Amino acid sequence: MEYSLVLPESEVASVVSVDPDIQVRFSAAATLLASAANGEKPTQGFSRGVALQLRGAQIIAEQESQLGRVSGGRLQVGGQLLPQVPLPFEFKGPVHLELAFANRAYLVAAGSGVILRFEVQANFTESLAC
Repeated sequence: MEYSLVLPESEVASVVSVDPDIQVRFSAAATLLASAANGEKPTQGFSRGVALQLRGAQIIAEQESQLGRVSGGRLQVGGQLLPQVPLPFEFKGPVHLELAFANRAYLVAAGSGVILRFEVQANFTESLAC
C-alpha cells in the first residue's frame, strides 16, 4: 500500500517554528491510498498523526491563526510542483510551501529540505463522503 498526502482538505493542528525549521502537524491529513493492483483508483480518506517538517525554513509571508482546514496548498520541491506528496517522503534541496486556510490565514515559506512522515505508525480511514 502506498500513501500520498493531499494538502487541500487536510486539517492542521499546529504550525510551530523551531529555529531553523517549521513543523506542520496535521490532525487529519487528506490522504490517498493506492493499492499495488494496476488500474485501480486510489481510495480517498484521512490519516492522523502526520507531520511535515520544512528544514532550514524561511517565512516569506504569513497571517496568524494557521489552524484548521487547508483550502489550498502547494509544495514545490527542486522546482517541481507535487500535487500529491508520497507519505513518507524526504527531500534535500530547495523547497517552497504554500498553505491557505479556510479562515483566510496563510503561510508561505521556503526551505532547504522537507520531511513528511507519520509520527507513530501509518494509519488510514476511508472517507465516507458521497
